[in-house]
Amino acid sequence: MSFFDRKKKENDDNYSDLNNPSYQNPQPDQNNFDQAQNQYNDAQMNNGTQFGGNDFNQPNQPNNDYFFGQNQPQMQPQQQMDPSQNPQPGMDNGEEWQYTEQNLQNTLDQSADLKSQLRSQLLADRSYCNHILRNVGSDQVDERKQATDRIDQINASLKEWFGTDEMANEIYLDVNSDYYIFTDDLAANPDSDTTNMWQQLTMTMADKGLIANAISVTYNDQIDEAWMNYQNAGFVDGNAYLLNMYNDLQGRNMNTPVAPAEIPFDADYRVQHVSDKVDKILDADDKLVMEVSRNSNHQLQIIRHYKDGSQLLSRDIFDVNGVISATQFYDHRNANKVVRENFYRQDGTLVLIKSYTAEEPYIQLFSEGNVLISTFDNDEDLIFWWLKNQALKQNASTIFVSINSEYYKKLLELRDYGFEVIPIVMKQSENAQEVSDLIEGKNKVNAVLAGSDQVNTYLNKNSKNKLDITTLKELDIPIYKE
Repeated sequence: MSFFDRKKKENDDNYSDLNNPSYQNPQPDQNNFDQAQNQYNDAQMNNGTQFGGNDFNQPNQPNNDYFFGQNQPQMQPQQQMDPSQNPQPGMDNGEEWQYTEQNLQNTLDQSADLKSQLRSQLLADRSYCNHILRNVGSDQVDERKQATDRIDQINASLKEWFGTDEMANEIYLDVNSDYYIFTDDLAANPDSDTTNMWQQLTMTMADKGLIANAISVTYNDQIDEAWMNYQNAGFVDGNAYLLNMYNDLQGRNMNTPVAPAEIPFDADYRVQHVSDKVDKILDADDKLVMEVSRNSNHQLQIIRHYKDGSQLLSRDIFDVNGVISATQFYDHRNANKVVRENFYRQDGTLVLIKSYTAEEPYIQLFSEGNVLISTFDNDEDLIFWWLKNQALKQNASTIFVSINSEYYKKLLELRDYGFEVIPIVMKQSENAQEVSDLIEGKNKVNAVLAGSDQVNTYLNKNSKNKLDITTLKELDIPIYKE
């Protein structure tokens, strides 16, 4: 019998004899008659309930036709039930207190959830107010006062509910801004730490109704396929796009149809078939001239050029459409050393030269008319120029970048040109020097994405300057039973 059924039966038992005449008109105990006073020792019949010595402090009770207390009339004897069939109060196998305990636990859990929600909302609102103060002019007195007053109200609520207002704000994300996840290279087979970062950031943005696109800056002729795999795996939003520096400079984002390249072939050359994907081109003296590699779709992938049958001169690299994308030239004394790289547009014109010798600038950038635009001493400078002058010049943009990125420090300089750069710290143990600089405030970083609550707490506790910190949403990791 359930807890509620037992309670109902107890109530039914208490009122089962209401139709008994002795219950309707209770009679005094005849043995309790005081002959001397010619009255019953109990209260007179028309006085109702008799009060004990401590009952005078109680409010007056209405008159009743029945008694409670010591001289309560005797009820008709009831048939005894088997205890196993009719559990008595306190004998319910603990169900009553367990039910109450569970209700209490549910209430505590709900309270904790509500406090967590309130904390997040208060910090997000304060972050927005700080955003207003950073962006409105000093002459906009009313707007600044409203934001300041609102911050005071928020701080008061934080102190009331959490005992302090010294806690990090959530990062304010403007719906009118473009968001990008910066990665040095889009790995074809990323490790779990990398995929976790992508997924957590994608989930966090989706929770706010936003999409984070991606930026990569390493040459990769298979990058479009890798990006599609990221989307199919759920690492990134299906509607997000990838902006690769080399694809952009080479005009490959325009999707202009271009005829695939043809293999140069002299009349006295002959083909030696090596495998389904590799052919060797020999001259009239049977010396190796070229080695041609194709992909699974039998499109050109790589052509290696040789001198005197054995010396590797250069290597042509073709994109997924069979269009030449780059050429690497090798040191004639060391076939493993690249001395120069040429990168081409879709129409075959030269866009970029990278030289690894002291005689030439490291990087030369050319216009479509083969006019030199600029030279750069390192990849960082080229990346910075491309982001500032070409990739992100149209809209207000925010870049999320891991502190493990090779270009993290350089990207922070974009803040001087109106771009927002927010570092990602997935673990407090990673890249100790950069985390230390962040805590010390050396790079004047004021907003961070944290990979977990532990990282958030660590940064919030140890940072010497105020940080806006948003914790990325955690992944739901399935638990498998053995």
